[in-house]
Amino acid sequence: MDQFQQKFVEEALDNVADLEESLFALESDMHNMDLIQRIFRAMHTIKGSGAMFGFNDLSHFTHNLETIFDLVRNDKLEVNSDIISLAFESLDYIRALLDLGEGTLTDPDDIARQKEYIAKITKYFPEGTELTKSSKDKQREAEEAAKKAAQEAGPKTYLINFEPLESLLDNGTNPLFILDDLTALGDWKTVAYTDKVKKFNEFKPLVLDIRWQVILHTDQDINEIKDVFIFVEDECKVDIVELPNVDIVGNTDVLPALLKTAAETGKVLTLEDFNAIKPKEPEKPKEPEVKPAEQNVAAPKTESAAKPVAGAKKEEQKIATMRVASTKIDELVNAVSELVTMQAQLNLLAEKQGVPALSTLAEQMEKITRSLRDNSFALSLIPLGGELVRFQRLVRDLSKNLNKQLDFVVEGGEIELDKNIIEHLTDPLLHIIRNSGDHGVEMPEERIAKGKDPKGTILLKAFYSGSSVIIQISDDGKGMDPEKILKKAIEKGVVESGASLTKSEILNLIFASGFSTAEKVSDVSGRGVGMDVVKSKIAEVRGEVIVDSEVDKGTTISLQIPLTLSIIDGLLTKVNGEQFIFPLASIEKIIQSKEVDFNSNGRGNFFLYNGEQYTAIELGNLFYERNDFDKGTSKIVVVKVGGKQIGLVVDQIIGEYQIVVKPLGRFLRKVDMISGASIMGDGSLSLILDTTRLVNYYNRKRM
Repeated sequence: MDQFQQKFVEEALDNVADLEESLFALESDMHNMDLIQRIFRAMHTIKGSGAMFGFNDLSHFTHNLETIFDLVRNDKLEVNSDIISLAFESLDYIRALLDLGEGTLTDPDDIARQKEYIAKITKYFPEGTELTKSSKDKQREAEEAAKKAAQEAGPKTYLINFEPLESLLDNGTNPLFILDDLTALGDWKTVAYTDKVKKFNEFKPLVLDIRWQVILHTDQDINEIKDVFIFVEDECKVDIVELPNVDIVGNTDVLPALLKTAAETGKVLTLEDFNAIKPKEPEKPKEPEVKPAEQNVAAPKTESAAKPVAGAKKEEQKIATMRVASTKIDELVNAVSELVTMQAQLNLLAEKQGVPALSTLAEQMEKITRSLRDNSFALSLIPLGGELVRFQRLVRDLSKNLNKQLDFVVEGGEIELDKNIIEHLTDPLLHIIRNSGDHGVEMPEERIAKGKDPKGTILLKAFYSGSSVIIQISDDGKGMDPEKILKKAIEKGVVESGASLTKSEILNLIFASGFSTAEKVSDVSGRGVGMDVVKSKIAEVRGEVIVDSEVDKGTTISLQIPLTLSIIDGLLTKVNGEQFIFPLASIEKIIQSKEVDFNSNGRGNFFLYNGEQYTAIELGNLFYERNDFDKGTSKIVVVKVGGKQIGLVVDQIIGEYQIVVKPLGRFLRKVDMISGASIMGDGSLSLILDTTRLVNYYNRKRM
């Protein structure tokens, strides 16, 4: 597939996503004409672009689908849930056609499949609706038309009436660009009718009050003229009339006066006006001494000088957005990551050399590097909302398959995350939402018996929390019964009989491999796969999963996800001579050890500070089983985990650094309290601590 077709596929997929979003909205408001028009335009764009880039069968199929919404917007058909379901199914098929990457279907099975889909669509057409032709029929007719055109050699002249709707400018279309493309097809004259333009005190910049007539003398087929208007045919009125087969554009006797009168009076030119013009007598051959080049320069000069007017507008038009391949962004982020490491080396060198000029240069370079880092990572962030349409579709399908009434609500869809993280989130979110619909929300009659609304709600809420994003998936269903979960876990041998577990520990058993509370296996769930996938997938991006549930009130599963994977601001510390890094955003405060007294209560150490009690974790003891530390020089790094403030005791704090996160090798991959490593400016290695998992590891160890 060449680069232009690939670009079309990407833009078509964007239109499909927009269509899905519009269909969801239409399902809630089936008489919303704005939504119907939006859906029609998106389908029309896919159809037109598909034909332009050789996706003939895609264009043919979309045209049939578009016809349904054309009938709806013209009050010849009424939207219902069956039509919307068919539209969703058709969008899946359009995606399949785009994945094929072929303009015309050749496999008999693929052709038969398309006929089946088209049959489903056309059954909604009222009797007498004109059916569209297949790509092969169109190709045959096009070949016949081409032969006929070849037999009728010679240029023709057309009168083109171009009257844009007043709202044409609203979608960003510049009519001068359309005129520019039109006049590029041959010789031309044009009239702009300004009689409807408002006076200055009534003038509205975004209301288009001008219409045009173009006289075009061209050897191009009339379809080439029509193609100029293919993307705006719903936003304008276009009428193309063939004039007598003479070179009216070249007629310099009567035509200028006719055009001037039309422009001044606002009287639109008609075919009769041109029939009154006598063809200009052919000029006699010039004398030999007159050079042909001299004749050919003067005549078109005014026209060729006029053409760049539209072109000049193009140069002034600023490009607001642009599409960039994700691989290029990855390469940029990787290059910036290496630059950050080199910046650390430069800072270290400047510190050792003690040269003021070098130190100043290092500081300036650090500012530039930090700015470049922030901007490059901003490029890799994409809104979470763009990925939520598929989940909305999932809930809709679940509602129909399970005969439940489900409502999907999104809050915080504008939250942005690293695209690599979002790719890892797709499967976990699918599993969680599927379980909420299947296990969580009850059947309508059961909900009514409990005094609930028969329609259940699944809420996806996203918000920032420090250097992380929290994504919560909540349902108002029957919740999870800890006793039932524990009983099932004992039956499956996940825990030993008689084990004493807290509610939180019991709820976390749902992440055990092969664990399921479903009574029977279905197409939706019950095979014991899913929640263990959630935990492992979230762990791959250094995230955490937290479960909270109340019987008959519902369940909330929270995903705590880091904003980015590659570069963080970190605090470099030392414990027992080894370097460890704390993500700066996870730190609440730093306390001098000598300012507090440490005590023990049988469940571990703690200290009091400003009237508050903090759990104290001595990293020297946790990592190296060292029994003492220097209270005069050591520091306490306070972090917040699970709503509690925990003090992590380190021997020394070195300072703040920009940290390039490197993945761990296979030997350290299972040490979950270490989330990665970084190479410092002097070449030494530092381990990056995952404070949440470190605290959880400490709590498990002391039990």
